[in-house]
Amino acid sequence: MPDFPSGLIALALLLLLNSLLAASRSALVNASKPRLRQMREARVSGADLAARVAEDATPLIATVRLAQTFCRFFMAALAALLFAPGLADVFRQWPGLIPQADAAALFVVLLATALLVVGVGEILPEAAVLRAPEQAALAFAPFVALLEWLLNPAVRLVLWASGRVTAPLAGQRVPFVTEEEIKTLVDAGEEGGAIEEDEKEMIYSIFDIGDTLAREIMIPRMDVLALDVETPLPAAVDAVISLGHSRIPVYQGNIDNVVGLLYAKDLLRVWKEGGQTSLRGLLRPACFVPETKKVDDLLAELQQKRIHMAVVVDEYGGVAGLVTLEDIVEEIVGEIRDEYDVNEESLYERVSDDEYLFDARISLDDVNELLGLHLSSADSDTLGGFIYGQLGHVPASGEKVSANVTQFEVLTVAGRRIRKVRARRLSSEDVADSSSPQLSHSEDASHD
Repeated sequence: MPDFPSGLIALALLLLLNSLLAASRSALVNASKPRLRQMREARVSGADLAARVAEDATPLIATVRLAQTFCRFFMAALAALLFAPGLADVFRQWPGLIPQADAAALFVVLLATALLVVGVGEILPEAAVLRAPEQAALAFAPFVALLEWLLNPAVRLVLWASGRVTAPLAGQRVPFVTEEEIKTLVDAGEEGGAIEEDEKEMIYSIFDIGDTLAREIMIPRMDVLALDVETPLPAAVDAVISLGHSRIPVYQGNIDNVVGLLYAKDLLRVWKEGGQTSLRGLLRPACFVPETKKVDDLLAELQQKRIHMAVVVDEYGGVAGLVTLEDIVEEIVGEIRDEYDVNEESLYERVSDDEYLFDARISLDDVNELLGLHLSSADSDTLGGFIYGQLGHVPASGEKVSANVTQFEVLTVAGRRIRKVRARRLSSEDVADSSSPQLSHSEDASHD
């Protein structure tokens, strides 16, 4: 049994070592890994070692836990040797009150040691380093690296044994950071002023493109500007100049038979050189993608093939629309306008709190967001498509559709295509007077 002064010194040293281990683990686990990498790139002293130790969390935690286990075992044993016999003698003075003096003394000593370890050896050092975990990580990294080297055989044995035990119980690996956790951090950053609202929207949009389909962002078939393959070169040059597009799909016979893409630079180069080649000889292969393709997969395909445009086809192989790299980027950063977009009208105009004028091409999701509605976009992506689906026929000007206490009136129609729509929120009286909440025609239409 050690003499009392030497035992107290050893106990204090073990408590100090446990505190250092707790502080080291807390600093290296909670330190920002990107910030440590930035410090390493800035050649901050000790940052390289700290980054390497912090990034490999499994051996780090196993090493510290193993060292703390040895520490606590020796602390408990030493405390029992130092204090339990004397405390048992005190308890024996009350045999009626404390019949098992030795067991009671051992229990009290171990309980006091545990409280001391948790309070002084765990909570205090961990809380102290959380004020500046990166700086603490720089200080403690050499100490932990030395421990990892010394305890490497024991740590590897423990990890191997734990792996064999937990392997049958292991399920699907849970991501270290989930999408919802990232969004929560972004929300907190916006509330704290570290992230602007538009930056938050961009981050959210990056996650959303994984759930967005090509048909939701494509240029609809009705708006596709294409050339017939038999178009003479002078007419093609005029079309390219007037449209201002760098790439134009070319079809043979009808738009469902796209035979390639015409690049403006190819056409203008041949035109400048006075060439007499046909339009077909200038075409580049077109990329065809299904309308159900996820936008993130589409972006990866465009990057892999190094192209900027794809033709979107429906389930029957017909052309449903076009999608460009710009369309995908706009899903993340918002609308991008160039010199050829200055004359484009806004897709909606707010007349009052309860009335809007819409271009029928506007996305149904945008209509829902503006009006606070829940119109289903399962069968149509645009407001015009939704109205078509509700009516079941080519609409005439003045026809109305009511849904979600909102009335949509067709204002203008060009051929078979809806151009302008007025949306008006119905009052409670209007709703009560309406006998058909889903569909109503204008008075003129109903009298015909």
